[in-house]
Amino acid sequence: MPSIDNFYLSLHLLSIHLSYFAFFSAFIAAIAYLIQDASLKSRKLHPLLMRMPDLSFLDKWNYSSIGLGFPVLTMAIISGSLWLNDTTGSFWQWNPRALYSLVLWLTYAVILHVRLSSKIRGRKVAFLSIVAFLIIIFTFFSNCNF
Repeated sequence: MPSIDNFYLSLHLLSIHLSYFAFFSAFIAAIAYLIQDASLKSRKLHPLLMRMPDLSFLDKWNYSSIGLGFPVLTMAIISGSLWLNDTTGSFWQWNPRALYSLVLWLTYAVILHVRLSSKIRGRKVAFLSIVAFLIIIFTFFSNCNF
């Protein structure tokens, strides 16, 4: 039975929740971006949409949230591995949650790389952010024992 009185477990739980909060913030910014973008393209501005931030602000908000969440997610994965090693003697287990966490980490790494290297912004990054957050939801509910 893994120990729950462990520094690495506490660090893992704190960092995973902080990273998920940052990625939720990016998800909200991405949805707002797509709604605002569609509204501007259709030229039908609802009064509530006129109060939303402009597209460049929403894009920066999305990018900043991912930029904050990614290193914290990295810390969560590392601290989870260290906790697992302390309790089982192994740094990795091939279970669904661990694999989905790796896929999640790679997805956000790709988003950051694409955003930084090829200067892709806006709708494509917003869409990728939404897909990545759906992976978080899938990861969260994978292998649950309710």
